[in-house]
Amino acid sequence: MRPRLHSPAFSLLADFDRANAPEAEPDIDAMVKAAYDDGFDKGRAEGRAEAEKDAEQLLLEAAVRHVHDLEQEKQTWQHDCADVLADRLQNVTEQLSRRLEERIAVLLRPWLIDRLRERALSDLEKAISRALAEGAKVHIEAPAEIIARLQDTLPAQSFHIGFSESATADIRAHIEDTDIEVNISAWIADLEAAAHE
Repeated sequence: MRPRLHSPAFSLLADFDRANAPEAEPDIDAMVKAAYDDGFDKGRAEGRAEAEKDAEQLLLEAAVRHVHDLEQEKQTWQHDCADVLADRLQNVTEQLSRRLEERIAVLLRPWLIDRLRERALSDLEKAISRALAEGAKVHIEAPAEIIARLQDTLPAQSFHIGFSESATADIRAHIEDTDIEVNISAWIADLEAAAHE
């Protein structure tokens, strides 16, 4: 075996004290790896920044959509509640109106019956007075209190008038060949029926 002049392990040491020593060749693999790692880190940072920006935008859009949906739900709820309240108010108003009408009808019934009776008696008195003035014979059937009133208001000196009591509230006046009937009980029944409608 022959001895070698230079050992490959010491090849760099041989050029160490030379003035123009060749530069060491750069390690390409290390540079590629360093560039790859640097690019990867930059890409990850840019991706993270973009993802955060997108997430913020999505979060903002979701918040706006949520506020809009919440406002829509609130308006729908208010509309539904307003409809329910309006229906209830309508029902209560109708019930109140019916109760008031019933109560007023009960309170006004005696007054209306008195006014109705007074009007009928006044009209009957006028008709009888005209008939008596013309010389007609008149016969009246009525309850005792009405006969007493007619005797007080009609001309007492007339011999062409006769009275007889009846058991009903109705008044019948027979003037010559004409019969006048004041059916107060039927009027009261009609009045009560109208009050219950």
